[in-house]
Amino acid sequence: MLNSRRLAAFGPLLALVLAAASAGAATSGLTTINPKSAYPEGPSYRDGILYYTEMGSDRVMTWDGRENRVLWSRRGCYPTTVAQWRDSEMIVLCHRQELLARIDRSGGTLGLIEADDTGRGFPTPNAATPDGEGGLYFSSSGMFSPQAPATGAVLYLDAKGGLRRVADGIHYSNGVALSPDGRTLFVSEHLSRNVLAFDVAADGGLSGRRIFLHLDDIVGADPDRGWEVGPDGLAVDREGNLFIAEYGGGRILVVDRAGSLRATIRVPEAYVTSMVLVPDESRLFITAPATIFATGGAVYSAANPLRQPD
Repeated sequence: MLNSRRLAAFGPLLALVLAAASAGAATSGLTTINPKSAYPEGPSYRDGILYYTEMGSDRVMTWDGRENRVLWSRRGCYPTTVAQWRDSEMIVLCHRQELLARIDRSGGTLGLIEADDTGRGFPTPNAATPDGEGGLYFSSSGMFSPQAPATGAVLYLDAKGGLRRVADGIHYSNGVALSPDGRTLFVSEHLSRNVLAFDVAADGGLSGRRIFLHLDDIVGADPDRGWEVGPDGLAVDREGNLFIAEYGGGRILVVDRAGSLRATIRVPEAYVTSMVLVPDESRLFITAPATIFATGGAVYSAANPLRQPD
């Protein structure tokens, strides 16, 4: 997703961006969940409820299969992800305010987390994934500019509330997702168009950083592609296939364990941010802003091209 502090830098590119955002064609197999969502981001799914954020409206939304409702809001938050934490809580990543909000399932605020265990902050928190042990990983992206230094990081929030930095030096860390066995963490390095992989230790630490894939190796290089186009949200299915939202590309790329392209899901909006699979993996929910600015967008349900319902 876009670092809100860099919006002003896009003034000269506005015409190009708006043209790109409208270039995608409608895709068969998509069901519209919310046709007018204010920059939707970071979905999660539990007990038949879809949760997603609207960065442009400072709120967390739910969809119960019938209607969209506001669950939680905080002025100035610019939420980019809502993720499950522990058994009964959720974490909202406030991108602009650079904090985590702990909330319950009824939308009540339980507390705020503004620094790690050393007292260090985490600029522009962006995407998160639960670890299956009550904790979660999240990205702290840094500045969204190709000229910016690689200051992106990944942090680990354990089930007891301990928070520590487990990786850094990433050129805009974005989506995060764990392999089915929990032994590998995938991280989008957005501005390098890479998906990184790390080994996960028993205590949640990361090591063995490597490039899992470079997007141009599976979709080809495009000299006319804007620098802002790159891997955003990630999701992994139970067979280890990796779903990659290509922000600015209007599509989700699905690759196997070896990084080979298996399928592509096209979305009308160019700036697709993320997705989440339902438990039987027959479908996925997709969040798709219309432009790089925090205005419009849509939320979709799409058939999983790799699955049939159990």
